[in-house]
Amino acid sequence: MDTHTPGDQHLVLLTDPEPRETPRWLRTLRELPGLLRHHRGVRWLRENWSLLPLWLALLIFAGTLLWLLWVILRAIVSGIAAAGDATGDGLARLATWITEGPVLHALSEPVRHYLDTHTAGLPATGGDLWMTWLVTATGLYVFALLGSTYARIGWAVIGALSAAAAYAGAAPGAQGTAAGLIAAVWLLLSLPAYARRIRIADVARPRPRRRVPGVEADTRPASHEDDLLATNVPY
Repeated sequence: MDTHTPGDQHLVLLTDPEPRETPRWLRTLRELPGLLRHHRGVRWLRENWSLLPLWLALLIFAGTLLWLLWVILRAIVSGIAAAGDATGDGLARLATWITEGPVLHALSEPVRHYLDTHTAGLPATGGDLWMTWLVTATGLYVFALLGSTYARIGWAVIGALSAAAAYAGAAPGAQGTAAGLIAAVWLLLSLPAYARRIRIADVARPRPRRRVPGVEADTRPASHEDDLLATNVPY
């Protein structure tokens, strides 16, 4: 028996449909701003945006320098090729002069003469010691170019020993010239080996503030007076 009158209101319980899973691409799109906001590279750019003009100028300068080097090298190669065409074997003569020319003999012969005259009683000959000398110097130079501190020290030591051996093995009257030529070539080769490497992280890293030992760090923003006091703290 229906007890509801025509004027009564009926309440119907509606069940919510099961929520559909958000597509993966949509979740990634929603999370993208947060990921970019906390990304290390984006954060570095946001904190060091004032350095961007400097990096842009350096990139332009580096590109211009590479272009000039390419133009110069192309001109040099063209000149060498033209000279080779004119003489028939200009490139072969140039290679022979570099590998077997008087300058190379002036560098190597005094050292080889010293090794040849000081190997009496040794199982190794002067030629063996000379090859060992060359391999050692080459290895030290390669690792010095890669930034090894010990290789840079060893490169300086073997350079001094080479100059001393050239001085002792040269003919009388040419000892200073032989040692000076070794020193000049060694210093020229040492320019890239001892070049200071500058990293972007070192340039962008902020300088740490000096603090007095035993004093609790102050979390307040640094002022000009605080910087003056920090620089005058005795250690």
